[in-house]
Amino acid sequence: MKILMSGGGTGGHLVPGIALYEELCARGIECRYVLRNTDMKYNVASRIAESDRIFVEIQGISRKLSFKTPIYIFKLIRAFFSIFRIIRKWNPDAVLTTGGYVSNPVALSARILRKPLFIAEQNSVAGVTNRYYSKFARAVYTTFPQTAKLRTMKIIHTGSPSIFREKSSRDTALKFFGLDGYKHSVGITGGSQGAQKINSAVTAILPELLSRNTGVIWSMGAVEYERLEKEGALAEITGKYKNVKPFRFIERMDLFFSAADCVVMRGGASSISESIQIDVPAVVIPITNSPDNHQYLNADYLASNSAGILLTENELSPESLLNSIDAIVKNKKSYLKNLELLKKDNPAKAIAEHLLESVTPR
Repeated sequence: MKILMSGGGTGGHLVPGIALYEELCARGIECRYVLRNTDMKYNVASRIAESDRIFVEIQGISRKLSFKTPIYIFKLIRAFFSIFRIIRKWNPDAVLTTGGYVSNPVALSARILRKPLFIAEQNSVAGVTNRYYSKFARAVYTTFPQTAKLRTMKIIHTGSPSIFREKSSRDTALKFFGLDGYKHSVGITGGSQGAQKINSAVTAILPELLSRNTGVIWSMGAVEYERLEKEGALAEITGKYKNVKPFRFIERMDLFFSAADCVVMRGGASSISESIQIDVPAVVIPITNSPDNHQYLNADYLASNSAGILLTENELSPESLLNSIDAIVKNKKSYLKNLELLKKDNPAKAIAEHLLESVTPR
């Protein structure tokens, strides 16, 4: 059996796509994965075999008209014809997308060529591409039980596929980061580019965290890391606080989550899923301008189930951040119990099994 896959533009689309790619390949399925060259900036993209990668040049179309709009449309049309030819020639048994604008020409080609289409939607509000093509899909697999704006009743709540299959031992993870001597540990991440508001609040509470014998694993993001390095603040932090381990980014996010008693993070779907799947309570600070406010709604899912704390950027301060971390550390057992109730057993396996059962080989 052959399956064409797509998903990229952000780690939130790419990570579940790669988790599904690996699950299907492990079952002997022949897969090809459509992505952009720029998606290779995510280290996780290298997990796709070179022979299975199909690159297209495409950009999202801004909702506001500009002089660049014709260029976006031209690239979209060119990408469509490229993918259309590939699907017609390779003749896959099914098409599976995880969203992002790279999936638009893939889903459209599948629709025109009458290929069975399956969609995995990670967010609490479906993205534009998945939202439109959901009405043509045989099934839509969702992270959240009540994903909004899907145009189909063929929804299956599976949870979001993750490349992290199981939690590593806490001791092993702490030793990896050089924090095995501390009573507690907190993970901080603002995404690949970082988050200045989060990093500023964290910097202000470092004395308190040190006094509480708490180690800090801090994924600052490339932009923020370089800013703090240039300003001299990074050298000051590492010189003054031996309990702090700062990074531009962390490749071993499985160990990042496994080491932490609590994680401070954004509200992206992949982060929420990792919090649930690896059993780590989180203080979630959603981006205020995310499309359809999906980061807030993702975070609210954790908070409304008492499995995490939602802290808006307007509410964020050193005091509110420290209080939120304290609340999770002091009530960790309760948060872990509630996270366990939200966990779905091996989402990648569940999706692969349903998809394969739904498609009859020619």
